[in-house]
Amino acid sequence: MHATLHPEHTIHAYRQERPSLTRLIREAQWAYYQLTYALEHQPDTDAILILRRHQALHLGALCDVLALRTGDPNLHEAARDHGDMLREVDSMSLHDHPRNGRDHLRTQYGHLHGHARGAAHATPLPALSPLRRLPLQRTGPWLVHHMCDHYAWALLGQSPQFPGIDVPHEQRRHLITQGVILDWAASASPTDTATTTAAARAGHALRALDSQPALDDQGARAYLLDIALELDDQDHQDDDPHPLDCAGGCAGDGEILTVLTWEHHGEGIYTPVHQEPILCLGTATSHAADCPTCEGHGYTYRSGYRELCLDGRTAEVTHQDG
Repeated sequence: MHATLHPEHTIHAYRQERPSLTRLIREAQWAYYQLTYALEHQPDTDAILILRRHQALHLGALCDVLALRTGDPNLHEAARDHGDMLREVDSMSLHDHPRNGRDHLRTQYGHLHGHARGAAHATPLPALSPLRRLPLQRTGPWLVHHMCDHYAWALLGQSPQFPGIDVPHEQRRHLITQGVILDWAASASPTDTATTTAAARAGHALRALDSQPALDDQGARAYLLDIALELDDQDHQDDDPHPLDCAGGCAGDGEILTVLTWEHHGEGIYTPVHQEPILCLGTATSHAADCPTCEGHGYTYRSGYRELCLDGRTAEVTHQDG
């Protein structure tokens, strides 16, 4: 049992369970991996829908708790998006659950652990002092997504079916992204000694992987952040940064969270079941009429699903007179 009441423990869904950040990360990574594995090996299995539900629930819970800890607005929005997707998978309309998707997410997380009052708040904590922002150019949702993605492909790459995957690279990127999330959460809640220890452990593991001599815990965490910042700079050095008011809707991230897959229920009815960050083109987009992949329809179709076609995505150009 945690001795300290952290912000997420004012929410009934988390107050009784009191999940650790490490456990939330492991659950989110495993749910992400299971869905990725199924989509790669058994894309037509009946288990896909329930695996999508597990992914939305566990990634949403991780984003929600991180948002409550850090106050990060992007993570708040990501948690709400995962909750909306969960509500769609559960075939619930706005009339079934009149609040936003994050309330549904919290309710379902509470039900998962046998708690009846998932979305409700208890007595709120006093206002917290300003918390440290994520020390990267990326956003919190991007970091969570890529942590899970590197985890999944590090495991999938160990199979002979994926000989092109650089497993050590995926493992290292997973370690770095997970370590940054743990360090960020630990900095936001210094009394959470378990998360502080896990962040230091990630730094020690990274130094060992890089054949560097051991340091104390503070030095190991500093090394982890230095490497993360270095990689962040490398990722951006060839790209012009997008402005915060980017017309493509990325808010400066260079990526936008977009629904990629819908489930077909017949009679032209589709519900979104999967979304991922995709490259922002810097302006509003349209779909090429001569796209060779979808022949200009903008979508491709497989048994029971519709997929967004990205091959014909082009930036719209507006011409001004004068």
